Amino acid sequence: MQGVVSGAGSAVSAARARQAVAVLAVVASGGPGLDAGSVGLALSRRWSDAGNEVLFVDADPAGTRLAERYGEEAHAEFTPVARGLPSLIVARKTLTLRLLADHCYSISSDAGSLWALFGPDSAAGARFALGWLVARAEDLAVVHRERNVIVASSLDVGGDTLRPLLEAAPVTLVIAPVGSDEQAQALRLRCHRAGLAGSQQPHLLAVAGRTPFKDQEIGDMTGLEVAAHLPVLADEQVLGMRSGRRERDFFTALDHVAHRAALLLADQSWPSQPESPADPGGAQRPFDNADGQFDSADFPSEGDSPRVNGSGPSANGADGGPR
Repeated sequence: MQGVVSGAGSAVSAARARQAVAVLAVVASGGPGLDAGSVGLALSRRWSDAGNEVLFVDADPAGTRLAERYGEEAHAEFTPVARGLPSLIVARKTLTLRLLADHCYSISSDAGSLWALFGPDSAAGARFALGWLVARAEDLAVVHRERNVIVASSLDVGGDTLRPLLEAAPVTLVIAPVGSDEQAQALRLRCHRAGLAGSQQPHLLAVAGRTPFKDQEIGDMTGLEVAAHLPVLADEQVLGMRSGRRERDFFTALDHVAHRAALLLADQSWPSQPESPADPGGAQRPFDNADGQFDSADFPSEGDSPRVNGSGPSANGADGGPR
């Protein structure tokens, strides 16, 4: 499975930097590979560990049982019917940050805060939940002023279905295999049907697995800018954020993706927001260092994107209530 990303920028002015938060859409496409929900959740955890306030939304229409799969790795129990998109939909209330706190799980973080809104387990329920969420894409765009929003979904759901959701993300990252001409052309077609082709927003590609093509060739074939190459890992390796060599390669490449998206997002227009007198520093941007400066020393800046060779958190209700 594949995905879409955006992040907050490093080159913005000091005033805009305090306002910048991210909307990230992770969309799957093209068969087996990296799971969009797993990658989106892993990226959410890294943003959170960097000191950011993050909301992760599981909106994969296939009903991939992400809550159950992540729970096995985290040694915790997540029940979407009690806290998740199903309970949020049943509440029948306007989507606000306060309401989301009542229906999200809070996942422990080293520095920031991560809320997880898991989707239904069944495919039928997941498709309904995605439609409900897409109809409220503008509400998510408002929520992102308070939290970085990361949404995991699928390009395979159909072209027009995801358009409002993708339009809410200033920068898009697609994660997909490009192992052949056929895969490249199929990816280009899916992006076109989803409204990504020809739009003014920048679109990145993280290539999943090996490819015989150079980055420029992939860009010409797909219409996407290659940001990184990700090894295809087993689901538990991504969700468990394990520390083996291939896992380290994967997360190094994932950080590179976030860095590139952040630079692009710095050029996007953001709604003006008043600064809070109680918090003059404002929201920290993803991957800032302790001095508040974007640390890009570990990321390559020229040439082709990097190619790589092929402690569990606790969970509580985001509002502090029972799970």
